[in-house]
Amino acid sequence: MSFLTHSQARAANRPQRVSSYVDYEVKPGDTTEDADFFSSQDGRRGVRKSVNVSPRKRKLLPSELDDLANWTPMPENDAAAGEETAETGEKRRRYESSDDPMKSWRPMVQFFLDELLRREGLGDQAESCSCCQKTFTAGCRRFRCRQCGIFIQCKDCLLERHQLTPLHTPQVTPSVRTMVVLDFPQIHDVNYRYCACDLSDRANNLEQLLRNDWYPATTVDPATCATFATLEIFRLAAVVGGLNVHDFIGVMEKSTDPWGVDTIPDRYKAFGRMSRQFAFLERLKRAGRAHDSSGVEATAKGECAVLCWACPQEGKNLPDGWQDVDPQFQFLFMLILAVDANFRMRNRLRANAHEDPPLASGWGYMQEEKAYKTHLRNAVPEKDISTCVAFAALAQKDTRLTTGLRSSGVGAVVCARHELIRPQGMGDLQKGERYMNMDYIVLAAVLGITLLYLAVCYDIVCQWKIRFRQRMASMPEDMRIDLEKTTLVFGLPVWHAMAHERKCQVQNTLTYQEGVGRTDGEGTERVWSDFNELATATKEMNFGAREDAIEDKVDHHNTEKNLKQGSTLPRKLIIAIDERDRQVASFEEVDRTLKPELRQEWQEMIDAWNADRSNRNPYELDEGQNGDEASIRLELAKQELEEAANGKATLHGSSITSFLVMGLQLENSQDKIRTELKGRSLLAGEQSQRVAELRRGFFVKLRKFRGLQAIYAPTAIEEVKEEDEGRDADLPPPQAEAVKLFLPSEMLGVTHRADLKGLAEKEARLREGQLNDNIRRLRSRLHAKRHLLQYRNDHLVGQRGGTRAAVLMDQITENIQLAVGRYRRARKALLALRGAAACEAWKALEDDDIRLDQEREADALARERLGGVGSSSRKSTRGIMAAISSKKKKMSWIWTQGGGPDADEQELVDAVRVEWAAAKARRDRWTEEVQLLREEMRRVLRFLQWRALWWEDRRTITRAVMPEVKDGLQAFAAQQAAVLRQIARRFKSSWGASVSIAVRTALAEDMERLAGDAAMLVVTT
Repeated sequence: MSFLTHSQARAANRPQRVSSYVDYEVKPGDTTEDADFFSSQDGRRGVRKSVNVSPRKRKLLPSELDDLANWTPMPENDAAAGEETAETGEKRRRYESSDDPMKSWRPMVQFFLDELLRREGLGDQAESCSCCQKTFTAGCRRFRCRQCGIFIQCKDCLLERHQLTPLHTPQVTPSVRTMVVLDFPQIHDVNYRYCACDLSDRANNLEQLLRNDWYPATTVDPATCATFATLEIFRLAAVVGGLNVHDFIGVMEKSTDPWGVDTIPDRYKAFGRMSRQFAFLERLKRAGRAHDSSGVEATAKGECAVLCWACPQEGKNLPDGWQDVDPQFQFLFMLILAVDANFRMRNRLRANAHEDPPLASGWGYMQEEKAYKTHLRNAVPEKDISTCVAFAALAQKDTRLTTGLRSSGVGAVVCARHELIRPQGMGDLQKGERYMNMDYIVLAAVLGITLLYLAVCYDIVCQWKIRFRQRMASMPEDMRIDLEKTTLVFGLPVWHAMAHERKCQVQNTLTYQEGVGRTDGEGTERVWSDFNELATATKEMNFGAREDAIEDKVDHHNTEKNLKQGSTLPRKLIIAIDERDRQVASFEEVDRTLKPELRQEWQEMIDAWNADRSNRNPYELDEGQNGDEASIRLELAKQELEEAANGKATLHGSSITSFLVMGLQLENSQDKIRTELKGRSLLAGEQSQRVAELRRGFFVKLRKFRGLQAIYAPTAIEEVKEEDEGRDADLPPPQAEAVKLFLPSEMLGVTHRADLKGLAEKEARLREGQLNDNIRRLRSRLHAKRHLLQYRNDHLVGQRGGTRAAVLMDQITENIQLAVGRYRRARKALLALRGAAACEAWKALEDDDIRLDQEREADALARERLGGVGSSSRKSTRGIMAAISSKKKKMSWIWTQGGGPDADEQELVDAVRVEWAAAKARRDRWTEEVQLLREEMRRVLRFLQWRALWWEDRRTITRAVMPEVKDGLQAFAAQQAAVLRQIARRFKSSWGASVSIAVRTALAEDMERLAGDAAMLVVTT
């Protein structure tokens, strides 16, 4: 018989669960016991009885701890998974809505645009309040709160709802479907259903989504939407802060699930698609394309671009009869353009790229793809740019490094004075800065405009302009400029001109170009500084996505530049008026010293040179000898070409001479920065901006210079690294004017370094040219100063005349000091390269060598003698004797260097002529600048007035649309017209103030900004 009950037997075989912190457990049958044996009552059988039963104790295994102990994360044996996911061999069905959503969306652009404009009106619920159902009477105001929803409310309901629900807590309603909705800052899984009421019967599913301010990711059964507010936030973050889709979605994912516990739907691609479409629709909307009866597809080239308010545009901001104005004022209607390329904005070829064309090729700023590529296929490659440009090496280099690139950069045309990119003013460059690309972009940027004068500033204009007319003849007829009606003017940007030969600089400088004012031509460089961030984001994009991103960025850039005209134009005018007055006074001081016949001769010389630049240049001294820097550069370049032809030299996309000349030009740039820092400026903010631009330009060229230096002088790069490592990390890096270039003359033991011997000899030759050039310039400036001092002492009396003379004298003295500094630097370099024996012909330039006796006041000699009478001081006696014997003083060696002046003092006459012509050019340019700025202000106001009327006309809708869409079109047109008129009133009110009030306002703004910068610096430190 058994001594165990049924329940006891069952319990003995059941495992007992214990807590995880216990090291022991009981397994079925895993026990210890004592056995007793005895006979049954009848004595027939033996009975075994277990006593002292207890569980056997043992250590637990890790797999036996809890429920998760038997679960293995990321199992290595995935045979089962492989069997489940193995391909069956059946071909997956293709769906156009998912494979290429853009393709199915493009035919519906007009539909989406209408829906965007529809929301500008009152929609379907315009007759009654959505909350209380109260019918709106005539004159009753209607309200809408986008946070509450798109429905229309009366005033009472609006106030009541916002008292009860200030935080707009969303409510989830029962539905039958699920959709992912991106509503910044979170991503939501929303249950929804489409409305089936009588009102919604007129709207399909897409219309219902769009009318709820939800933008669908696809046009067929969308499962993802983004709210309009989210798309608007992203567009602003992208064009203002450079935010990309990946980072924006990352922010929303983190905001939705900071700990990464839940599975967030990946909507990166879908949102990128929606943001592209939305930004494109917004550009169409602002361009008024929804109001055109011919529809979106009839959009012309460049019609969606934002135009410059201040540039001359016939029919928009030019007064009637502008073409018949007096010829001396026709320059006021000149269009001045700046052309340049940016090789940072390259685009890579991708092996996995799919076909993705732009949404509207050619409607904005980029070239229409088909016509542009047709032109490039048929164009004949032209010769490379001239060796006149020291930085030509980098242009050649860019033409070669194109492996794996769809585009090596972009070319652009901007209005040089206001820095807006022209309609159709950008285009991809396939292989460097070729003429075939740049010609097409320039001509497309001026397509369809009427001009009397067109000025083009380009850093290689000296060569680009030579055969431009012949190349233009091969272009499509509608792109050609009518040269019988339009006069072409060419010029070098101020900064880039320094990289050209001296003759080239003078021939093409904007300083001597009539009608351009003080335009510097460097507008493209400032534009690129805003676009370089975009270059990184678009480098890996597909062709269409990249072009759409560029279009949106340019659209924002142009809009911001236009809005800032209200403050930039008056600030420029303040500076221009102040400088004009100074230059007018300076020229009058020079001009009154001349005889009428000499003045007439020189004016005729200027007129002849303006008519034909091959005539004698009035702004330069006649070259009567060899040995100047330009001739030496030409000689060295010829030698290098001969060596290359004989296989004795290896070129790295640039000649050694060009590399060294680049270094010398960087030295001159440092001089220019130091001069700017010492100069006077009416507005401190403007001076700081000019210095900042000069420094930024220097570092851009320095980076390119270091690249060539690594090829030609690797030892110098080692010196650069050692200097950087030895610099105190707590101190700020040196400013541009203090950077050491490490030319061969700046390095110790240069003659003992194999890689620098050839460079050292070539630099020495160039330094000889610098010495000769600066001695001639110094003599010219001293001649002019002597002439003006003599005139001052003989004719001028009173404070006014003396003040004007002092201003002019300061300008000439500044030029003298610049020539002296460059001479001394060149001589110091030559001493380091060749030693003292090689510098005997170029003596040390002391201050006494450049001093003129006439610099003293007219009675200085007599006053000095009077003061010394009765004095026993030897010092005083020496001073008297020096004054008495000044006529016997030895002539400075600078007047005999290189043969000295001619016997008939022709050198003196030429020196005065150069100063007179330069002073006249400065006066004329600043006078033009004041006139141009005032005319530009008038053009801005005319443009705003024209554009407001243009939008007023769009309130009359001729296109067949639904009443709700028509209401939205009219509301948007009225809103745009009102905003433009408000801007015009604000501009006119600000510009109508006197110059003195404008100066005080600008100075107050400068002081406030400087105070803010100082406070920021204190907080940072």
